[in-house]
Amino acid sequence: MRSSVVPVAVMDALLFDMVGLGLVTGLISGAGVVAGLQEIYSSGNPTNIANPIVDVSVKIDIKALGGRLNLFKTTACEKIPWKYLKAYDDVDPLDYLGAYNVDDIQLICCQPDASTMWLIPPPVQNRFIQSLEEREMLFGKMELILNWDFLRARPKGKELVRYESPIEHCPSVDDVKRVLNGTANSFSIIDAYPRYFRVTGSGEVRRLEAAIDSVSGELLLNNGTPWWSFYDTNPSDLAGCQGLNGPMAIVVSEETPQGIIGETLSKFSIWSLYITFVLAVARFIRLQCSDLRMRIPYENLPSCDRLLDICEGIYAARAEGELEVEEVLYWTLVNIYRSPHMLLEYTKPD
Repeated sequence: MRSSVVPVAVMDALLFDMVGLGLVTGLISGAGVVAGLQEIYSSGNPTNIANPIVDVSVKIDIKALGGRLNLFKTTACEKIPWKYLKAYDDVDPLDYLGAYNVDDIQLICCQPDASTMWLIPPPVQNRFIQSLEEREMLFGKMELILNWDFLRARPKGKELVRYESPIEHCPSVDDVKRVLNGTANSFSIIDAYPRYFRVTGSGEVRRLEAAIDSVSGELLLNNGTPWWSFYDTNPSDLAGCQGLNGPMAIVVSEETPQGIIGETLSKFSIWSLYITFVLAVARFIRLQCSDLRMRIPYENLPSCDRLLDICEGIYAARAEGELEVEEVLYWTLVNIYRSPHMLLEYTKPD
C-alpha cells in the first residue's frame, strides 16, 4: 500500500514544481517581450511607418461668467511636408528640428479668415459684454482659450488629438469691448500658442520640449457681414507659408507601428500590458496556493479518518468540559503532525 501512495505525492510535488518553474520562466520571457516591444515601438525602428497629420483646425474662444463664445475658427489649413520646403533655415532658424526625421515634420499654414460667420444676436452680445466686465471685477482679467485639433490615421481610437490652452497674455476687456461695440476693429494677442508641437505615437499633443518660440497675432472683426480674422504678426513665421498669413505651426508627428501590434500598443502602454500579465500570473499562483494547508489532509494523505476522529474527540471533550482529555487529544494530534512516520502510520488505509 505504501508504494502505491508515495509515487502519487511525489508526482504532485513534481507537477507543482514544474508549474512554478514555468511561471518564473514566463515572467522572465515576458520581460524580454516587453524589451522587444519597446524596441519595436521606438520611433526610430524601421517597423514603424510615418503617421502624418491629415486634417487640422484651429479656433479661439472667449470665456466669461455668462458662458463661452467662439470668436475664430478655421479648417482651411495647408499641410506642407518639411522635405518639400526649399529653405529649412528660414522656417526653423534655431534648428530645433535637427534631431527629427524630416518625414515626420509638417508646416501647417492656415488662412487668416474664419470658416464661419460671426452671427451673434445683439442681446446675447450685450449680455456677454456685461459678463466680461463681471469676470474682470472678480478675477482681474478675461480668458481666451486657443485650440489646435490634429487628425491622423493612427492610432485607432485616438485619431483626433487636441491642444487646448488658455492664453496667458490676454488683451484687456476694454479692448475686446471696443471691437464688439464697433468702435475698434481689432485687438492684439501676445504669445497666443506655441510655434512647435509634437504629437506622440500614443496620441497626445505637447509643446516641443526644446522650443520656446510662441506665435502672436492680431484678431480682427471685419465689418459688413461680420467674420473674424487672425493675422500672424511675426513675418518670420510666414517664410514657408507661401502668402498665407493666418495661424501657423510646425508639427512633429511621431511614427507608429502598423497592424494589430500598433493598435494594441496605442491603446495600452507596453508596461501596462506587462503589469497586467504579471498580476494575472500572480493571481493564478495565489489560487493554486490558497488554503494549501487545509487541502493537505485530503489531497496528499491516503486516509484521514483517524485524524478526523481525534479532531472530533477534541470538540466533544471541550463540549463536555473534559479539559484534561481535550489537552491529551490536542497534543496527540500535534505530535502526529510533527512526525512524518506517525502521520503515515495514522493515515494508512484500513
